[in-house]
Amino acid sequence: MAKYKPLRKLRAIRRAADMTQKELAEKVGIAQKAVCGYETGQNSPSLPMLERLAAALNVEPRDLI
Repeated sequence: MAKYKPLRKLRAIRRAADMTQKELAEKVGIAQKAVCGYETGQNSPSLPMLERLAAALNVEPRDLI
């Protein structure tokens, strides 16, 4: 069961960018498991991390939530 609101748009945008969770994780310097947690709602990214994820995907942070 999700503890946080899943970032479903993160998953959709990542997939549209033809990027795996592992590739995104490496780009922002975190573990692949963290990206998975953000997408499923098991974890919630901090604001700085949300900004790093958005920058790696060339979108605005608000586009991910």
